[in-house]
Amino acid sequence: MSRAKQLLLQLFFVIVGTLVLSGCNNTEITYSYVHPDLAGRDLSGVLVVAVTQQQKARVKFEDDFTRSLARYGVRAVASHTLVPRDDAVADDIIAAATSADLDTILVTRYIGESAEEIYHPGAVYYGVAPVYGGSHYNRFGGYYAHAYEVAYQQPVWTTNVTHTLVSDLYVTSTREHLWQAVSETLQAGSTEQVRDDAIKGLIGNLREQGLIN
Repeated sequence: MSRAKQLLLQLFFVIVGTLVLSGCNNTEITYSYVHPDLAGRDLSGVLVVAVTQQQKARVKFEDDFTRSLARYGVRAVASHTLVPRDDAVADDIIAAATSADLDTILVTRYIGESAEEIYHPGAVYYGVAPVYGGSHYNRFGGYYAHAYEVAYQQPVWTTNVTHTLVSDLYVTSTREHLWQAVSETLQAGSTEQVRDDAIKGLIGNLREQGLIN
């Protein structure tokens, strides 16, 4: 392959990669509900709870969600710092939120994952060799003759894995249900990336619903 073709090929993949990354949003909120009497409430004090089967996953999720909320000025506390045991019941969580003067409780549950097989057909990408002199481009044949194949993408099957979370917001004092969102996150990297993408999506919905600024 000539140097010119190599440069064009590199440029092509850089442009495609940039477009993919810039437009990437791995989390979709598939359902969202806000209580009609929610007006005037905010998340000034939130106990963040993750319901998981593994304590390590609970701690990591709660810590990351708490830090993300703090970036928006929300006073958030991870529940494992107040109720460290993994067999806590609802009354334990409410008592912890009350003692810490947190007026809401944000509970997130991991529902599970689903997989979908996706077929990607092959494609051929062409470049055009530079030709000097306007006469070469006056006719179609003169232009087309200088096009050459840059890259060929083989058809492939891939598996898309989607993780589903449900988040609920409750009033500590009354146990009233204020907000719910269901998120579906396409796994595009590590478990940590899935967690970060899901949290971003949930916080985005909280902002859309006017719960945080």
